[in-house]
Amino acid sequence: MAKYFPLFIDISNKTFLVVGAGNIAARRILKLKEFGCKIIVVAKSIAVTIMDLQDDRLILKERAYDSSDVENVDYVIAATNDEELNERIVWDCKRAGVIVNDASNYKNCDFYFPGIVTEEEMVIGVTSSGSNHKLARRVASAIRYNIKEIISECKKEESENTKQKDFD
Repeated sequence: MAKYFPLFIDISNKTFLVVGAGNIAARRILKLKEFGCKIIVVAKSIAVTIMDLQDDRLILKERAYDSSDVENVDYVIAATNDEELNERIVWDCKRAGVIVNDASNYKNCDFYFPGIVTEEEMVIGVTSSGSNHKLARRVASAIRYNIKEIISECKKEESENTKQKDFD
C-alpha cells in the first residue's frame, strides 16, 4: 500500500462537492467549514444537523446525484451509504479529472480525509493511508487531548529563549 504525502494547502477559494448527508458527510462538512471553502452538498435527504449549518459557503441540494454535479468543483467526497453510487461518483470524477475521496472504499481515493486537530495556529493531520481508521482516530484523539499542554510548553520555552537572547 502506498503512503500518502501530507500536503497542507489553502482551500479557502476551492469548491468541494459532498455527495451524501449522513454522519460521515456531516463530520467532513463541519471540518471543511473551518477552512473557509465553498461546499455543495447533494443528497436525496439532508439531515437537520447539516441544514442548520447552511450559509453562503454551504449550498444544499436535496435531490439525487447527477454526473454533471462533478463539473466546476475542485474536490469531491463520495459519502453515501450506497457503494455502487460511490463507485459511479468516482468514475465520473476520474473521467472529469476531479480529485475524489470515496468514504466507503479507500482504494478509490485520490486523497484521504485525515483526522484533523486544530488548536491556535496549529493544524495537524493524522492518517494511516486508509489502512487503519481506528488507529488514526485514536492517535488524533490523543493529540487533541494533549495539544493545549504541548503548545503551552513550547510557547513558554520560546519565551524563555527570547528572554535569554535579550540578555546575551
